[in-house]
Amino acid sequence: MKYYFLIHQEKLCAKSLKAESVIRVVVNVVNSILSKGLNHREFQDFLHNLETEFRDVVYYSEVRWLSRGKTLKRMFDLKEGGQTFAEGKGKRVAEFNDDEWTCDFAFIVDITIHLNELNTRLHGKGQLINSTSDHVEAFKMKLRLWESQLKNNNFVHIPTLLRCNGRDSQKYVRIISELREEFDTRFQVFKTLVSVYEAPGALQMECVDFQCATDLKHKCNIFSLFDFYKNYVSQGKYPGIHRHAVFMTSLFGSTYLCEQVFTRKKHVKFTTRPRLTDRQQESSLRVATSSITPNIGSFVREQQCQALH
Repeated sequence: MKYYFLIHQEKLCAKSLKAESVIRVVVNVVNSILSKGLNHREFQDFLHNLETEFRDVVYYSEVRWLSRGKTLKRMFDLKEGGQTFAEGKGKRVAEFNDDEWTCDFAFIVDITIHLNELNTRLHGKGQLINSTSDHVEAFKMKLRLWESQLKNNNFVHIPTLLRCNGRDSQKYVRIISELREEFDTRFQVFKTLVSVYEAPGALQMECVDFQCATDLKHKCNIFSLFDFYKNYVSQGKYPGIHRHAVFMTSLFGSTYLCEQVFTRKKHVKFTTRPRLTDRQQESSLRVATSSITPNIGSFVREQQCQALH
């Protein structure tokens, strides 16, 4: 059983929305505003005079995890102002006057916000594979809920689309259905649940004893899974399950640790410290990324101070 790059799988699922027609127009409008300093300042002044809730758009970057949702939401909220400003510059955005395109825009805004929320939950330090699995399964249930609600023209969880005229709910039911199927395909490995009867013969007796241990059930409900594995799954009593626990805690559902190391490396090695050797960098990174808090006071006390002459 393999669990690889869950966050990247989630992003690949998001591409099944086929939102290029919306993204392309929005990014072109945003870039036309932000690419030139004069245009940008004039647009900010324009929004200030309109007394809008937001006073600027958000730049879109493909490599930044959450920028797409923020860019789309902000541009939709400022759509009328952006349209007026663009027309004042002689750049008419025909799509902004198309009701069907606007509904697609609104729908993509809502779904992208939900995908961003899932993406944020999948990030973070110390998450075991079971936590990320729970987040994915919860999102798949939400997709089924939204699909059912849209069939009945219920837009309670798709509020931006509710603001549009001429919306075709059945069109978006099909899109959510395709997105749900994409999640089912890419995350189908999470559906694999093995009973005692299907477990390997070497583990069956251990599994029976483990499942019937009432005290372990109580502790599993109290402590986190990592602490439960660490403190209560005895290697002597449950050697097979202990090996499985070690395997499960070694799985990484995200690239959080890698991103953390790269971020810390930027702080360790920068232009004012060009003479650090590879060994010094490695030692500095080890200290910077360690979860152990050094006892500086103890280190200082162990050092002999130079006596005064």
